[in-house]
Amino acid sequence: MAQNIFFKDKRLYISSLGELITRIVFYSWYAVFSAATIVALVFTNVKPFFWAAVLATLFLLSRLIVVRKANRSISELSRRESINVADCATPSAYRIISASFRRAQITKEDPHLVLLFNLLKRRDVRNILTRLDVSYADFLAKLREKLDANKHDLNLNELRAEFESVAVSAFANGVKTFEKFVEPRNLFVAAVFSGKSAVTNLLNIFEINPSDIGEMVVFAKYAGGLSGMKKTPAFLGGLVFGQDPVRKRAVNRSWTSRPTSFLDKFSRDFTAQARREKIGFLIGHDREYENMLRAVSMPGKPNVILVGEPGSGITTLVAHLAYKMTKDEVPKVLFDKRLISLDIPKLLAGADADDLSERIRSLVAEVVMAGNVVLFIDNMHDLFRTSDGKSVNAIDMFLPLISNENIPVIGATYPREFKLIVEPRTDFLNQFEVVRVDEISEEEAVRFLAWRSILLEREFRVVITFKAIKKAVELGHKYFHDKMLPGSASDILKEAVIFAADKKTKSVSSDEVIKVAELKSKIPIKSAAGDEADKLLNLEELIHKKLVNQSSAVSAVSRALREYRSGLSRKGGPIASFLFVGPTGVGKTELSKILTEIQFGSKNLMQRFDMSEYQDRQSTFRLIGNPDGSRTGTLTDAVFSNPYSLILLDEFEKANADILNLFLQVFDDGRLTDSLGKTANFENTIIIATSNAHSNLIKQRIEEGVPIENISEEIKKKLTDYFKPELINRFSDVVAFRNLNMEEIKTIAGLLVNEVRGTIMSSHGIELMVDDAALRRIAELGYSPVFGARPLRQVISEKIRSVLADKILRKEISRGNAVNISFENGEFELLVTK
Repeated sequence: MAQNIFFKDKRLYISSLGELITRIVFYSWYAVFSAATIVALVFTNVKPFFWAAVLATLFLLSRLIVVRKANRSISELSRRESINVADCATPSAYRIISASFRRAQITKEDPHLVLLFNLLKRRDVRNILTRLDVSYADFLAKLREKLDANKHDLNLNELRAEFESVAVSAFANGVKTFEKFVEPRNLFVAAVFSGKSAVTNLLNIFEINPSDIGEMVVFAKYAGGLSGMKKTPAFLGGLVFGQDPVRKRAVNRSWTSRPTSFLDKFSRDFTAQARREKIGFLIGHDREYENMLRAVSMPGKPNVILVGEPGSGITTLVAHLAYKMTKDEVPKVLFDKRLISLDIPKLLAGADADDLSERIRSLVAEVVMAGNVVLFIDNMHDLFRTSDGKSVNAIDMFLPLISNENIPVIGATYPREFKLIVEPRTDFLNQFEVVRVDEISEEEAVRFLAWRSILLEREFRVVITFKAIKKAVELGHKYFHDKMLPGSASDILKEAVIFAADKKTKSVSSDEVIKVAELKSKIPIKSAAGDEADKLLNLEELIHKKLVNQSSAVSAVSRALREYRSGLSRKGGPIASFLFVGPTGVGKTELSKILTEIQFGSKNLMQRFDMSEYQDRQSTFRLIGNPDGSRTGTLTDAVFSNPYSLILLDEFEKANADILNLFLQVFDDGRLTDSLGKTANFENTIIIATSNAHSNLIKQRIEEGVPIENISEEIKKKLTDYFKPELINRFSDVVAFRNLNMEEIKTIAGLLVNEVRGTIMSSHGIELMVDDAALRRIAELGYSPVFGARPLRQVISEKIRSVLADKILRKEISRGNAVNISFENGEFELLVTK
């Protein structure tokens, strides 16, 4: 139904003097009437006059009660085809419109700026600026400048139309924020959303997003009115979902239904709770709710099964349906019905197969006889697990109820259980429409946390800024995937509030949220500064302390990390993705390990995948999980567990073509969906793929004296023999690693010997020295044209580690000794000194 929404108040169509005279007459009449009433009550002895005065007193009291209210509520007007917003605007809202209209008429100042100026006199509007970390004094000063600089040339009708348009927008905001009447705060939101250049320019100066102000209305509306409140108020019922022991056994209005005493033992009556406004608050999930409502209202098979991850909001969604049912805001087929949530743990508790069968039969019979029940079965998959192999599953006993076209049934399960348990039972699944319940959007999560923050402020006696709320949602969605929004963001915000309260901080800003998120995720979130900035600026030097040569590769990864930590990296993909090409044993994997240790804090945060193990098509499922959900994916699980890590794809060219196609999406979008529909976010990972492809060509070009940068470009073209061009182009860089010469092998040997030196000193207090001749011999023995420097560790183990181990076990060397290893006459010699 198309509605005609307008604002028309006769007082705006008379002159300022006329409106002033009207007010004087109006208030004078009330003053005289009140005085006469008081005189009649106190001094008259005539009963008719006395009782008339009593009636007049009651009239005055009734007027006093509604003096700040509008004539009609928003909800009342919303049911009409023609809506005059003036009927639901509070007196204070009208006074601001009138005062602004009169001033703009006289001064020719921009009408929207005048409206903002008058609105800023109100404490609830100033509170919105405070939450946005905007100085009221600075904002007011800049607004005055804009008033002086911006004049209008509108005629009287055009000026009036501007204010009427703002009032209509305020009504729309009032509907969105569940206001009873149009309040000044709704006018404030309408003014900033007007899109007028003067207003937009003012907001840009203070970096204010109009949509943020729209979300902040909840603070202006309730924050001041919830002092001392420790639990969720009725209008926030769905935010804290708790058990309610009070039960309401209800029959329908026509008295044709029957009570359900047996069902009541194993269930909760959602409609009874919703009637007392204990549950039912819902933000987001519009699509899911509409699909669910359509399914349970459908003739023939009024059944729906909701599939979503824990925390996706399934129970809140069903509770909202119960709330709507109590208001008759549902199709007529659901009028007078009760939405009952079956408590499966209670139903199964202490029951053997025979007891359970009898319970279910009695329950089903009672539901059918009642005739007014909508049954909600949460964790429906548990009913499939009740058979001991000799008896019938509990779910089979519910089939007569589920197939009854007069009894709507709402089931709920998780994606994994749905695939493994529910989906194979086609006889059961055919009775249901499947509705997937997804995570709410970041915008909806911000709105949810705005409501939640009101209660947190009262509990912890702090002020939560809107930037803190937005940052909690941003970080929760980006880094914490163990819970869906708004749960992940709510956890971060609450911990930030506790952190601030412990530090005796009165305000919770985005800084506290970032600190908490960094502690929880071990991901550097705040912009690099101090020691970290110095480390990033000198990253090449730090890496070269542990890696010999390969300067182009080191520079490439260092640049990528500096861009990431300065906030300049590409959005929507990994931090960077590299293809390291070169022969075995030249440092490709070693650079990955060193980079992980320096930047990510531990070598354990390198997730290594040997792609030679993924050569067949079916191995794709090892990375993302089996289609039936019986096994999760190793790659997606690795990112879920450690969203900030380095992923090494060793011998990438050996992977199956389907797997290579899988990484097209990862390199491009930084996202990969597993077999259960969960999306892994790679935006905080570095992906390094290694390959030995064309390593002989690299060796040949180096011997010809071709610069390594030119070799990389040539190799990039040649790699189309192994990879599709679109895959190669998605890498941040293709880096060629050159062969190592003997001097470089010797340097690497020195680094590895230093590791042994540090180990034996820290664990046994023994000093180790290896002379240059011994080091050179180790390098000669440890170099292989085929395997590069890879055999070095084995040689060091054989010539140094094992020899020292024998000496320690034989007590030939002990704490305080010094050991010198040399190479003379073709033999390694070990000299022990005290």
